[in-house]
Amino acid sequence: MRHVSRSPGRAGFTLVELLIAIVITGIVMAAMIRVLQGNQRFYTAQNQILEIQQNIRAVAQILAGELRELDASDGDIIAMSDTAIQIKAMRGFSVTCAPANATTGQVTIRNSQTFGFRAMDATRDSVLVFREGNVQQSSDDRWLRAPIAASAAASCTDGSAGTVLTLTGMAGTGGVGQLGPSGASGDQGVTVGSPVRTFEVVNYRLYDDGTGAWYLGVRSYASGAWSATSPVAGPLLPNTGMSLQFQDASGTTTTTTTAVRRILLTIRGRSRAPINIPGRRPGYFQDSLATRITPRNNARY
Repeated sequence: MRHVSRSPGRAGFTLVELLIAIVITGIVMAAMIRVLQGNQRFYTAQNQILEIQQNIRAVAQILAGELRELDASDGDIIAMSDTAIQIKAMRGFSVTCAPANATTGQVTIRNSQTFGFRAMDATRDSVLVFREGNVQQSSDDRWLRAPIAASAAASCTDGSAGTVLTLTGMAGTGGVGQLGPSGASGDQGVTVGSPVRTFEVVNYRLYDDGTGAWYLGVRSYASGAWSATSPVAGPLLPNTGMSLQFQDASGTTTTTTTAVRRILLTIRGRSRAPINIPGRRPGYFQDSLATRITPRNNARY
């Protein structure tokens, strides 16, 4: 019998077909890479923009919160310039729960009515104790200022938990004796229920971290020396990332710390690196925010 041979089916690709497939794949991959790179640049730029906007809002909120607590006429502003301010920053509030001891310079505060930014620190904090004196008149009311020498657990008059603060170097001619009665009719000195405010001396300033990036920084004065500066928010625009202007009651710029009645704060942020995305001019992204701050005990205007 005669067999008819058949040609087997062709398998694989020709060299030309492979070259065409490689070229098409390369074109598609190149296009995908360009799309991915564009998306990456866009998201990186958006993250930098968002970071700057968050930073300038954070600076405005933090500084405004600190500066509104100040009483400039009472010396809460220690030093100031257009890019820095040294202040007595409030850190806690409480009330006395036992009569003050004018001999030992001790006041006892109630733990359940103590609120603050952090725990009291004798190496950093001072107190303002309100002395009402005669409850029938307001002319003898004043805040007594003194550093905290020590603190320890104690009991209030009613037996509840408290903390006794030992004060030294109280401002005024009477020293810690001002805690007690003056001897005048109706004067009882610092009594149970008197408010107690704690504060520390801090310095907020615009500074270069050594790498060319500028931040709002803060440092505290503790145990007779300044701490290292810690960054609060940034990066900001070099040299002019934060500017402060101080005005008196008439709205005129002043350099007298006790005359400050309004503070104008301007924050200018800058991205960490240049950005280049469609719709924006290539380069560093910048944004700014301005706010007006009225310290306490001053009428708004």
